[in-house]
Amino acid sequence: MSFKTTGLLVTVLVVLAVFGCNTVFNKPPPAAPTRPFVYTFAMENIVDIDVRRPNAALRVVWDEANSVWNFADAALGEVDGGRMNGIRLLLSGPGANRVLFRSAPSEAQLADYGFNRPIADIRIKLKDGSSHRVLLGDQTPDGRNYYTKSDDSATIYLVDFTWGNEIVRFVTEPPVKKATGGNS
Repeated sequence: MSFKTTGLLVTVLVVLAVFGCNTVFNKPPPAAPTRPFVYTFAMENIVDIDVRRPNAALRVVWDEANSVWNFADAALGEVDGGRMNGIRLLLSGPGANRVLFRSAPSEAQLADYGFNRPIADIRIKLKDGSSHRVLLGDQTPDGRNYYTKSDDSATIYLVDFTWGNEIVRFVTEPPVKKATGGNS
């Protein structure tokens, strides 16, 4: 065998080794799975939010003519627009940490997760006149999630506890605009 042939074979082997290593070690990572959402709406399409809890309820309605949110109970005062935007964003589509059930759960399972007496019954109306209902069930035993179910689907999701806590806070601490006082 000649040195030329040996050199050519070694060169071909080096090129193949470099190509093989490059392909193996520089492989793009697999695409991250897309996060499931309980539902999604454009937040600017939400015009009515009604949250009912076992002992309290709160409803706010968008006044298109004046571009402000108003409480259904005017005695509560003026709505804090900044906080309402946060609530609207939360209600435009909660991301789920996990899908628990995709098929229809039994009545016993619904009760196990708190849907027989939900922590919150959320009703959202959109500009097009359609409405959507979401139930917030119990918190998971570890306290990191809430069981959540959209009324138009059998699927039960786990959503982060912060989402559920903010929905509860919406009723327990309504987004009332704080009065700004001057010097006395």
